[in-house]
Amino acid sequence: MTRPAVAAAALVFVGLAVGCGGAQEGPAKLDTRPLEEQKALDVLSSVLAARGYQAEADASIELATQARFRADVRVKGQKIAIEYLVQQDRIEIGFIPPPAAGSRLHVLQATTVPAEPTGTAEPLYVFFLDDKNYEYQFNPTSDNRADITLTEIQSRLERDLVDFFTWYETTQGKAP
Repeated sequence: MTRPAVAAAALVFVGLAVGCGGAQEGPAKLDTRPLEEQKALDVLSSVLAARGYQAEADASIELATQARFRADVRVKGQKIAIEYLVQQDRIEIGFIPPPAAGSRLHVLQATTVPAEPTGTAEPLYVFFLDDKNYEYQFNPTSDNRADITLTEIQSRLERDLVDFFTWYETTQGKAP
């Protein structure tokens, strides 16, 4: 066999060897999902209790955009409410103004919607937590390690809640 023929045969052999066994893609991609609302509310309940706050059932809130919704939690005796946004909430509420420039916390001023027509609306702060910011990899395997675990996301949510309550207590002079 001539030298060019040997080289061509070697290339064919290498091509076949690489092609055998299919594409080598590495570990399977891990799927992500946002922290479920109930798990987020469990974390919130824990933080509220640790700080001495009590939650009230959802409260009717009105934003400056005229959007009305029922917040997940109103903090008893304080002028704050917390809403963990899921897709359905984003649809129902509509446009929610973005957080203040440079702020890591999404806090907006709003008012309560009085239960009775003769009632008075009270100002309050609403802390929005968007489930898109709390996504984790939920299907790790022995071959694939999750980079963002459920535990890490729950810790991040807890830290964000503590940061919000610290901001509220220091800027508004309110504590339980």
